[in-house]
Amino acid sequence: MTYRSVGAGRKKEDAVSVEDALGYVQMVREALMDTQPGKYHHFLRVLGDFGDQRIGVAEVRSAAAALFRDNPELMLGLNVFLPEGHKIHDVDELACFVRDMRLHDGDGAGGE
Repeated sequence: MTYRSVGAGRKKEDAVSVEDALGYVQMVREALMDTQPGKYHHFLRVLGDFGDQRIGVAEVRSAAAALFRDNPELMLGLNVFLPEGHKIHDVDELACFVRDMRLHDGDGAGGE
């Protein structure tokens, strides 16, 4: 079974399996929900916007770099949603884009 709405416009062989997608989302939930729920909900919004084609691959990669800069495993796990040619192979390549970026967790305080 595949989940075609995420990253619509993919080739058939690039389609995301439901199991892979759900496994990755569960991994992110377990890593963030208890300690950083704002980041988790931001991640879900980014994923939804990507699936609805409101944002592109570059924006997803940038958001992942900011959200997961302290967790390379989560950043690399995003590859399940990215088409070939846009996969993240080196987390350090994305780090330069978010060195000074701070995310709002929705709790009234900036940062993490």
